[in-house]
Amino acid sequence: MRELSFISQKDRLFGIFLSLGFGITLAFTLLPAIHYFYLFLAQSLSYPSPWTSKFTEMAFFTVISAVFFFSIPKSSRAPQPVIEPLRSLLPSFVLPIAIAFIFGIVLRNQFLVSSQNTLQDLFWFVVCIPWGEELLFRGWFWAVFKSLFKGHFFTLTNPLPAELVFSSLAFSLWHLQNYSQFSLSFLLFQLLYTFLTGLWLGYLRWKTGKITSSVLAHVLINLATSLMTLL
Repeated sequence: MRELSFISQKDRLFGIFLSLGFGITLAFTLLPAIHYFYLFLAQSLSYPSPWTSKFTEMAFFTVISAVFFFSIPKSSRAPQPVIEPLRSLLPSFVLPIAIAFIFGIVLRNQFLVSSQNTLQDLFWFVVCIPWGEELLFRGWFWAVFKSLFKGHFFTLTNPLPAELVFSSLAFSLWHLQNYSQFSLSFLLFQLLYTFLTGLWLGYLRWKTGKITSSVLAHVLINLATSLMTLL
């Protein structure tokens, strides 16, 4: 049995600092930058119809995330050795999906969040966000942190790969972009919720060796969350 290797306290603090920097920076820059980039292209190529324009702009997030993902070495993008098949991990889907469904009920009943355009929201929450965020966080960030920390584990009491923990922290902080939509207490709850969700998504990606596993899980939890606000 191979002995586990753990990152040092110095590297652990360095990884947390990088996660904070990456997550917060992206939270306030990436989507606005994509919006203005899309407007520039739309003006240059003449505006499409408003319906097509909105769907195209939403798809840009996934496209830009894919650019990040395909910028990493091919070896980092290829499926990794399977530690555990996805079918054996399916029972772990029950609790996160149930929590996501309850989360959607809270959004609708307590914060009066409801869909104004069901088709657009479905495309955004169930297609663009799962693919975009997974390519970015369980793809690009994962590869960056893995290369920095050589696949070492986080701590002896928390034997998860360092890249799994750090990418989850960055993923959580990415949701600071919602600061203007909700109260501080709810935002803090969302940061905790998305950090724990990120750990689960990263766990699936690590165990199965495939980013498609975390994409599938992300689609399902976003669908469960959106269901009540779309009705």
